[in-house]
Amino acid sequence: MIFRKDINGLRAIAVLPVIFFHSGLSAFSGGFLGVDVFFVISGFLITSNIINNQSESSFSLLEFYDKRARRILPPLFLTILITTFFSFLFMLPYDLKNYGQSIVATSLGANNILLYLTSGYWSLASDFKPLYHTWSLGVEEQYYFIIPIIFILFFKSRKLLLSILLILFLVSFFSSYFIESKEFNFLIIVTRFWELCAGSLLAIYMRKKKTIKNEYLSGLGLLFIFFSYVNPYFFSSNQLLINLLPVLGTIMVIAFTKQEGFVYKNLSRKPFLMIGLTSYSVYLFHQPILSFLKLATETPVNTYIQLSLSLLSLPLAYFSWRFIESPFRSKDIFSHKKFYTVLCFTVFSCVSTGFFLHKSYGMQNYDIFEKYSYGVNPQAYADRVYSLEKEKFSSSSEKMLIIGNSFARDFYNALEENGATSGYEVVYLFDYYKDLDLSRSLLEIADVVFWVSSAGMAGVDVIKEDLTKSAIQKRTELERYSGDKYYYVGTKNYGFNNNFIKLKDWNETKDYMVEINSSSISANNVERKVFSENYVSLMDLFRVDNKTRIFTDDHKFISFDTEHITKYGAIYLGNKLLRKTSVKNILL
Repeated sequence: MIFRKDINGLRAIAVLPVIFFHSGLSAFSGGFLGVDVFFVISGFLITSNIINNQSESSFSLLEFYDKRARRILPPLFLTILITTFFSFLFMLPYDLKNYGQSIVATSLGANNILLYLTSGYWSLASDFKPLYHTWSLGVEEQYYFIIPIIFILFFKSRKLLLSILLILFLVSFFSSYFIESKEFNFLIIVTRFWELCAGSLLAIYMRKKKTIKNEYLSGLGLLFIFFSYVNPYFFSSNQLLINLLPVLGTIMVIAFTKQEGFVYKNLSRKPFLMIGLTSYSVYLFHQPILSFLKLATETPVNTYIQLSLSLLSLPLAYFSWRFIESPFRSKDIFSHKKFYTVLCFTVFSCVSTGFFLHKSYGMQNYDIFEKYSYGVNPQAYADRVYSLEKEKFSSSSEKMLIIGNSFARDFYNALEENGATSGYEVVYLFDYYKDLDLSRSLLEIADVVFWVSSAGMAGVDVIKEDLTKSAIQKRTELERYSGDKYYYVGTKNYGFNNNFIKLKDWNETKDYMVEINSSSISANNVERKVFSENYVSLMDLFRVDNKTRIFTDDHKFISFDTEHITKYGAIYLGNKLLRKTSVKNILL
């Protein structure tokens, strides 16, 4: 296939907005759609190469995978090795454990699946993950595995080949429209296949027929792309309709760009060509830079500082392209034997390291990190409360009902660690509204009820009107079915990020105070007003102005992720709770 400078320039148009978006530039609220542009380009180029090779009877599946491996894996594993080194310097055990999971998933081309099963793309936690952007590589690698096999199976019957691709395209296309899960829609290949396949179908069409070059249509396609970057939700908040404009724009640029025309000349300018040539490494490096910047910082980082540092990915990418990407693609420099020996050793090392970090919970019990230890696996510690999920009370003891998500499980642990549940039969109810008849019957029978809030968690902006309406609805339910036997427990937060502690003198941090997220403060104020004397404020237990402590008196972390508490935190918080609030009245 003839090298097209405009497509290379289009890669630059794809990667820069992603950097702007991740840096927090509000003008590029749709910068994440640069990935969609990449998907179409990838589908087009890969399929064009397959068709060319098959037409010349020179297509080899092993050769195809070898080229993809040499193209994708060396820069990727360089990124993993660099981020692993810095992770030991910047991360506390909780984030180091999660990073270990990311190493394994990224090494196996499945980080998109891991993100879907854990924090997702849109959560605040993702900002602290140096490898979370490799979800898109997972999608592409999964597509690269599928598409050549389809061509091998159906190449001799072009009509059948085209039919299969169209069916898969349509299934994916409509799945993207109808599947409501934002994380699934964004991360999983089922709803992304159509974008890559759009490039593939375009390659098949352009192989058989020459598209009529039209400068206006090409320019309009470029306009579609730019418009989607600055106003992604103009037409709809449906994921398919958000993605449709950049995909359509990319198809139009590839199909209609006229060589030596206005669009071609501008996309072929030297800066765009250079960034396009190194765009893969630019994409790989920008997220670790931003992630470690945030991990090292106590409060949210200024947008322009993020942007300035993220642009360091440009010279770093040139280094990677010059000394990693290019040499490893050459069989003369790295023979099959050398390449796959190094690759197998690297994959084994990365997967082993990642698995070790996961199983050891970020090495929290090893000497070097022991002072940061949470004592136990804090997630498993909180999840033990699920064993208390029941549909009815079954004893003659006093009855306690605890309602809510992981914040409610934290609250139970705080009570239990301080003996406040002694003498009670405790039932845990995760979702009050799932079965209202069941929930109301439990409310009526319970002697004491705790409904625990998580409003404002993860820095999600609080819409006061909506939260007030929700709180009044809960209060109505509680008063109607439990009378005055309830407490409404407020949200909690222990800062934006606690990893910055690793860069401070440990001996001077015991009484350290951090800023409470404004969203949590806002939620606390709204719900306190609604529930009045039945409100229990966890935030006020350690709060001084808008700051809170993050360590117990024994210099142990209260929280492992700034929102959920450790066992040390449960003991400490529960003790304060029973001494300073009306909850002490429940002790039997």
